[in-house]
Amino acid sequence: MKTGLILHYIIGIAAALLVLGAAYYIQQNPKNLLSAGIIILAGCLVAFSQYQIIKQKKKQ
Repeated sequence: MKTGLILHYIIGIAAALLVLGAAYYIQQNPKNLLSAGIIILAGCLVAFSQYQIIKQKKKQ
């Protein structure tokens, strides 16, 4: 496996963990819904983009 591909896996997993952490934070403290919601949205976008990059690099 290429070194660059491993880096994309690490970034994708970290973004997914960030989303899960923000969802847990919303459950514990619903007053900060807006800021945690923005973090969830950004984390989902990063995780999806890393998935697309990994999928494209595996085809090559």
